[in-house]
Amino acid sequence: MQTIDEKEVEDKLKEQFEAAGKNLDSKINIVIVGRVSTGKSSLLNAFFKRKKGDELASVGAISGVTKTTKAFQLSKNVTVIDSPGLGDINSDNSEVTKQAISNGFDVGILVVSGSADSSQKQHYEELKKGCKKVFVVLNKIDEYDKKKAALESVCQQWHEVLGLKDDEQIFKTCTDGYDPQSDADAQLNIRGVDELRKEVLDFLERCGKDLLVRKLIEKNSTMAKRVIYTCMIAVAGFAFLPGSAIPITAAQGTAIMTIHYIYTNEIISKNHVLAAIPLFASQSVGSSIFLFAKSFLPPTGIVDVAAAGVAVSVTLAMLSTVNWMYENGYNFDNKQEVKEQYKKFYQLLKEIGLKDIFNTVKSGDKTAIMALIGKFVKD
Repeated sequence: MQTIDEKEVEDKLKEQFEAAGKNLDSKINIVIVGRVSTGKSSLLNAFFKRKKGDELASVGAISGVTKTTKAFQLSKNVTVIDSPGLGDINSDNSEVTKQAISNGFDVGILVVSGSADSSQKQHYEELKKGCKKVFVVLNKIDEYDKKKAALESVCQQWHEVLGLKDDEQIFKTCTDGYDPQSDADAQLNIRGVDELRKEVLDFLERCGKDLLVRKLIEKNSTMAKRVIYTCMIAVAGFAFLPGSAIPITAAQGTAIMTIHYIYTNEIISKNHVLAAIPLFASQSVGSSIFLFAKSFLPPTGIVDVAAAGVAVSVTLAMLSTVNWMYENGYNFDNKQEVKEQYKKFYQLLKEIGLKDIFNTVKSGDKTAIMALIGKFVKD
């Protein structure tokens, strides 16, 4: 059996954590294109879950842009460009727009409304060339509330005019109510945006960037639960692989980095992660990440369901404790409090049954897994 020394373990983990930190510090550029009056601004407000009176344009517009292009710096990582077409963007002089063009666009959204217009084909083709992924949105579908058949006909016409493939979707949305001329007490009429948002976030997740947008629209605890879910699935998959200690510990450390970023907007250093993980050992291992990795796996390296249950449960208790720590104003310097809370969570998991926990995670039943996580991380 191949042996791995402590330095090799630390080097491999540092490499993983450095890559995770780069993902958290990456940039996302989104461009939304469409004719005037297609409802681009309202769609952006709905996409980012803005309330009436707190619209995107009122809080994020960058001064100095042209009348045709608006740039929104939503965070240091996320930029949104709203423009009639990519040609207008290229002629814009604002610094934020030039930076977005330089970095390239991750997501392009073409917004159309009403009858199909062949002139939009050019915008669609430009977006495909300039963006990693393009989504087409037919907005203002409330105009067809009493003409359902007409809506499907118009959607099909747009499909043909834009030259979409059979498996390429047009998202049908309504984003009515953000217009300042709307009555103050009028309710927002938002439809179809949840589906669009999910598809955009799913794409960004595959690129390792979804968290940067989720931070603008989701609660910290909701994001933390998703991070814990992903890590538990990964650990369950790694558990039976030879040399699983390294990928398991790497997944746990990456999740700690991510939860730290969710609550602090800062990227914790790889050395701090290495120093923090041993706090969650069931026995005294000092500051050794190497001994921690060995502490919950059999010395033979042969893992059974019981040992896998321990690995998954250690992961849930660890990450739930990290979430608890940040929610309650603690940090990794509060070692005693962190250790005590970890022991409480792990004891609760033992009462549930470690094998049962592993089987739940291994089943892939997301509802059941999220319900389990919800016992320790409250919304």
